[in-house]
Amino acid sequence: MAKPIYDPSLDRQSLHHLVLELSGILEAFCRHQPLLQGSLRKLSRRCGKPRCRCAQGEPHSTTVFVDRRGERPTLRKVSSPEYRRLLVPTREYQKLRDRRARLSRLHQEVLRTCDRLTKYRLAQGSRLHSLPKGSP
Repeated sequence: MAKPIYDPSLDRQSLHHLVLELSGILEAFCRHQPLLQGSLRKLSRRCGKPRCRCAQGEPHSTTVFVDRRGERPTLRKVSSPEYRRLLVPTREYQKLRDRRARLSRLHQEVLRTCDRLTKYRLAQGSRLHSLPKGSP
């Protein structure tokens, strides 16, 4: 079976696209809007009172902010105006965390691509200047 031929132009194109993606991710970190470390969740629960509607299958619903700024997450009930005020900063924080994870994978991909291109260029260079091994 023949060894596949390496095409450096494909890696150069790939590297160009990776750099463009990297630029977009870095721009997201440079924004000025506030972030809030936590999330908004809707909790459903039953109070346990026998005559309550939750006993018939309609649990109580509460919106809470899960605050992750301390050692342990804490829950705090939020009103509708608070929910609207906290929604954007918490979503932006989650998006930034996702972008950071992608940034880590992106760096690894960039390094692998650069390593392949370097290996190819070194092979090209050794063909130009073919010295016997061990020669000064």
